Amino acid sequence: MNVLLKDLDATRERSIRLMLRAHRASEVSHQLVVDSRRRVTRLQHEAEALRRENTQLHQALLGRPVVDQARGVLMAVGAHGPQGAWKVLVDTSQRTNTKLHLVAEMVVAGTTNEPVPPHIAEQLRQSLTRHATEESPRPACR
Repeated sequence: MNVLLKDLDATRERSIRLMLRAHRASEVSHQLVVDSRRRVTRLQHEAEALRRENTQLHQALLGRPVVDQARGVLMAVGAHGPQGAWKVLVDTSQRTNTKLHLVAEMVVAGTTNEPVPPHIAEQLRQSLTRHATEESPRPACR
């Protein structure tokens, strides 16, 4: 009978150890699931941010040619260099709360006598005047 009781106690101890191991394994597994969900959520947020950035960059590339054309027009009209023309576009865009590429489209359209909204035209004149004082005039060609 003592032998059977010892075997029974040993079996109980093994069962308890196995249950504790199983419990620890379950806790570790649960923590891994929680960590994985956090990582997935973080990666989803990063992917969404990259999608937004990609969309913005794509839109910027589409608007780039007209912005470069407008800079050329402003350089010819206002005798500004490339940086000065850029500053005029940005200044007008900010002061009229109009997207830069739309201001650029209006500048380019203005070369074909298409009407430019009066508040944009006035702000362009003011920006040209304001930034003309920042840049020294280019020397005349000889």
